[in-house]
Amino acid sequence: MENIIIIIINLIAIILLKIILEINIKEIKKIGMDENLNKIVEKYPKNEEICKYILKKIKNEKVKIEKNEESENTMYLVLTDKIIIGNTKGSYTRIQTMVHECLHSIQAKKTLMFNFIYSNIYMIFYLIIVVMTIAKIIPNKMLLLNIFLIMSLIYYMIRIYLEDEAMYKAKNLAKEYMEEIEISDKEEITLIVNGFERLNKVGIKSVHFSTFIGISLKVIIFSIVALIF
Repeated sequence: MENIIIIIINLIAIILLKIILEINIKEIKKIGMDENLNKIVEKYPKNEEICKYILKKIKNEKVKIEKNEESENTMYLVLTDKIIIGNTKGSYTRIQTMVHECLHSIQAKKTLMFNFIYSNIYMIFYLIIVVMTIAKIIPNKMLLLNIFLIMSLIYYMIRIYLEDEAMYKAKNLAKEYMEEIEISDKEEITLIVNGFERLNKVGIKSVHFSTFIGISLKVIIFSIVALIF
């Protein structure tokens, strides 16, 4: 019975947050693919050049840069101190995205490394308790679920802290970059920055929501498994 209650509460929480936060994935995609802004940003340097410029500006040129055209994801890998640049050619948001990942590279290495190690431990622990539940070798399922929830709070706090810090700083640094290289006039820069602001307004809360959903779905899956086995 308690597993059913946990499943229902999580589903209600997801639905309520989606309504309250007004999460709309289609809106995010629409904002990120503004044709007028995309055309303006086409004349800017390649993503690698933007990264190199920003890394020099923030005094962190030791970071390696690598392209991966087969993926749309751009990310900073703390373990190898490397920025992997995905295929983001089509959107004006690529400037802010490059700046965002460069900013990750100057965040506290202790925090970044902890996030990397802890995220892996977190996932391994979850998989273990699910397998143990299926194998019926868990003496107290609720105790392990509570431990997982505490671990989830830590995971959520560290991840969101790192993402929020980079996201809040990225817009202004991207603006500085555009002003310094003088490819666009003030009017075009204002239009692009306004686009960043619209995207961040919906994007930041979407990151929070998607992280929360990831945790809630794990709890729901565990509860279903516990209910069956």
